[in-house]
Amino acid sequence: MNISDLTKKSIQTIAKNGDAITPILFYDTFCGEARRNRVIVEDCELIKTYIEKLDSEFQKEAKRYNIRNIKEFLSYLTSALNRMNQNHLAKRHYSLLELTKKISEAVSMIDNLKLEELSGRTNAMLERGHSPDNLNEIRREWAKFSLNYKRERNREKLGQYIPINMKDDLDSIIDKVIPLLERENKIKSSSEIVDILFKSATPSLAKARNREFEKLYKELRTDPEKIYEKDTQEQLNKLYEERVDTDRDEEKKSVRKASSIVKNLVDEVKKDIDSKEIAPKEIELTEKVKQIKEDILKISNSTDENSSNLLDSISGGIENIGKQTGSLFGSLKKYSNSIFALKDNIGKLEIEIGNSKKDIDRDLLTKLKNKRGFQSDLEDIEKEYQVHKKNYSVIIIDIDGFKDIVKNYGNDAGDLILRYFSKILKEYISVGDSTSRFGEDRFAVSLQERDLKESAILINRFKEKVKHTKFVYKNRRVLITFSAGIADRKDSDSFQNIIDKANKMMNEAKKLGKDRIFPEI
Repeated sequence: MNISDLTKKSIQTIAKNGDAITPILFYDTFCGEARRNRVIVEDCELIKTYIEKLDSEFQKEAKRYNIRNIKEFLSYLTSALNRMNQNHLAKRHYSLLELTKKISEAVSMIDNLKLEELSGRTNAMLERGHSPDNLNEIRREWAKFSLNYKRERNREKLGQYIPINMKDDLDSIIDKVIPLLERENKIKSSSEIVDILFKSATPSLAKARNREFEKLYKELRTDPEKIYEKDTQEQLNKLYEERVDTDRDEEKKSVRKASSIVKNLVDEVKKDIDSKEIAPKEIELTEKVKQIKEDILKISNSTDENSSNLLDSISGGIENIGKQTGSLFGSLKKYSNSIFALKDNIGKLEIEIGNSKKDIDRDLLTKLKNKRGFQSDLEDIEKEYQVHKKNYSVIIIDIDGFKDIVKNYGNDAGDLILRYFSKILKEYISVGDSTSRFGEDRFAVSLQERDLKESAILINRFKEKVKHTKFVYKNRRVLITFSAGIADRKDSDSFQNIIDKANKMMNEAKKLGKDRIFPEI
């Protein structure tokens, strides 16, 4: 079948249905006939081509709707545009603006390693591409940096040594500190030399120091410049010689003590061997034990300072004995293998626990923050309120009659509605604010730097959006409405009170007939 045949067939089909021939109707009928007759017509592939030019998210949605003709495509585009309260470019612009504000606040304070690392990660993210979500996360990190930086405490510490006023920046503070350091440099250097010399003069083995040592050290700590005097240097030289003699004596004591311990150990081994029938290999072992004992006696009776050579010989002999009595270590190895296997299992468990922690702040169904995650975000916002007095609002949203929806349509329908409702909420609420699933059919939103009036305008727009959105389950439309309550920080007694107050306002909206927002502004 060629183009002419398809054209005739399309006109006949339209006439048969009693419809007037219009360009769009003819195009849809013609392309339908081409598909049925498996004829590829380039013009009929236009819809597919245009869909492929859409953003990946819209492509998936268009494929799910199985769009086949111009009417369906235009209807989908109209619906998508109506669902968007702001375009992607506006969202990205807003995100970058908020991010820049936070960076400016942090950079205006002072540079440090944390700031350098945070700046690097931010620049890397901007270079490789960004989304509203990761912009929001990095913005929170900048906010935490600003709140946790101890600027005033650092100024207070420095103020003990140099005069600092509020107009001083880092450069001016450094200009004040350098002359002070230059003036004190010589004394500080002398103090350091005193410490180094006295550490070298302190016996490394003997713990006690004589009174002359302590007295000279205190004098030089009080007046470090005395270290350059001849008498002082002669005293230090004398103390150093005493230190060498003391350590030599202590070394001799240590060698004799060690030889006594090893001698007792050898005696125990020899006694154990003598009490048994001696095999050829054990005779060789006995001879080695005797040799070790003789070496130990030499050390005990020796006044030679180089007795460490005999200790090395003893150490090697004991090591050889250990190798010949390896059956004990064979038994220990079995337990060692079990211990390593247990350690491996513990390591795997730690990995599993680490993976589960990643989702601890997320609701698995909707992918929004859960109650724990929302509380964490709100604590960060509260810190900013305490420092900068920036007002914020909390909105509690509850889907009307959700239990009846689940009862009539089933749990699958309930889950589908929660996921879709969450998706719209996340897209609609401005970037930088926190959105969470607070209960089964309850959601919580925090809006930074917005009072009751501004929050009411935003949530009313979202309410209209939900009202005109088609929630469909198995080709049946489900009507969705919600009730919401708003509270802002400046009108709340405390940080803990704001969620309770928003929840109370939501319950008031339910009492007034649902499908409304309270207070009405």
